[in-house]
Amino acid sequence: MNNLLADADLCVKCGLCLPHCPTYNQTQNENESPRGRIALIQAWAGKHLETSKKLVEHIDNCLLCRSCEQVCPAVVPYGRLINNFREHIQTERHSTLAVSLLKTVSQNKNVSRLAESGLRFYQTTGLQKTARFLKLPELLRLDKIDRLLPDYHKPAPLAPYYPATITARGQVGLFIGCMGSLLDHETVDAAIKVLTAAGFNVVIPEQQTCCGALALHGGDSETSKQLASINCTAFADKNLDAIITIASGCGSQMREYQQTELAGKVIDISQFLIKSACDFSERLLPLTASVCLHTPCSLKNVMREEQGALKLLQQIPTIKITQLPATIQCCGSAGSYMLDHPRMAQALLNNLLTAALEPQPGYLVSSNIGCALHIAAGLRERGIALEVLHPITLIARQLTSNRMTN
Repeated sequence: MNNLLADADLCVKCGLCLPHCPTYNQTQNENESPRGRIALIQAWAGKHLETSKKLVEHIDNCLLCRSCEQVCPAVVPYGRLINNFREHIQTERHSTLAVSLLKTVSQNKNVSRLAESGLRFYQTTGLQKTARFLKLPELLRLDKIDRLLPDYHKPAPLAPYYPATITARGQVGLFIGCMGSLLDHETVDAAIKVLTAAGFNVVIPEQQTCCGALALHGGDSETSKQLASINCTAFADKNLDAIITIASGCGSQMREYQQTELAGKVIDISQFLIKSACDFSERLLPLTASVCLHTPCSLKNVMREEQGALKLLQQIPTIKITQLPATIQCCGSAGSYMLDHPRMAQALLNNLLTAALEPQPGYLVSSNIGCALHIAAGLRERGIALEVLHPITLIARQLTSNRMTN
C-alpha cells in the first residue's frame, strides 16, 4: 500500500496526459483520464474512498496503453500503479467467461494443444458457420472470441534450433508467445526464415510459456511471476545475443521482468534487424502496393522501438507506406480489454479503421497479434477484404535467395 501511495503521489495533476488518453478523449470524463484515475487511487489508498463497483470500473476501463507515460513530466510509473491497484482489489474484479478461457489457454500448454485441435475441428468441418448461423457464440457468451478467429491453417511442427542460412553472425532466442503458436503460424515461420536469412541461428525453447501480461493486468501478480520464472529458465542460455519477440505486447511485458539479465536482451524483431544493420534491399522483390503501418501502443510507449518496422519495410522496392495520424492513439485491443470492454474497444477501432482505409491500402501491418486480430475482425465486420499481417511476414514473402548485404 505504501508503494501504491508513493507512486500515486508523484502525480502533480498537471493534465498534460489528458489529450493522450484514448478513454478520456472518448468520454471527456475526468475519472476516465490518467490524472483522474490516479486521484481515485490516492483517495482509496488513503482510506477516503470505499471500494465500489464504480471505482473498479473506472480503473478497469483503462487500456494500459501508457501513452500518458510518454508525456508525464513527473515520470509517474502509471502502468505499475494500475497493475498494483488491480492486485489489491483482485477479489472485487470478476473475469468474463471469454477472458477466463483465454487465460487458461494461454497459460496451460495441455489446454492450448486441446484448443488447437478444437479450432481445427470447429473451423474445417463447417461447424463454425453453423454455430454463427444459430448464434451459439452469443448464447455461450463467446462471440467476442469467435469474431477474432482467423481462418485455420495447420501449423508445421517447430524444431528447437534453426541454423543460419548464410555465414552465422550470432545466435538468438525466439519467443513465439502463447497466441502466436496458436493463431499466427505464418508470423512464426516468417520470423525463422528472415532471421536465419540474416545470418542468425535461431533457438526456440520448447518450455517457454505465456509472457504473463494477461495475468498481471488482471491483478494476478503471483501467476505472472511464475510464468516469468519459467521463461527466464527457458531462455537462460548465455550464448543468446538477444531474445526476439514477434508480438510487442509480449515484448513489453518481458522487458519489465524483474530478472534484468533476461529483460535486457528482449527486443522487437524489426528493431533487432535494423539495429543489426541487416540490409535485405537487394534480396526483396518489389511490391507495388500501399501498406498502412499500425504501430501498437506496447511497441511505441513501452518498448519504444516504433521505428524498426518502418525502416525494415522501407527496404522493399517500390513499396508505398502510409502511417496512421497521431490522433489515432489505440486500436482498442489491449490484451483482453476488447473482450471485457467491447463498446470502448469498438469505438477506438472504428476511429482507426476510418483513418486506415482512407488511402485505400493493399495491406495493413501491425507488430502485435492482439491488435492484428482485433483490426482484422473489424475489417471482416465491415465486409472489407484487406489482409492484416506482421511486417516480418511481408518481408518474408518478398524475400528471395540472393545473398544479403551487410
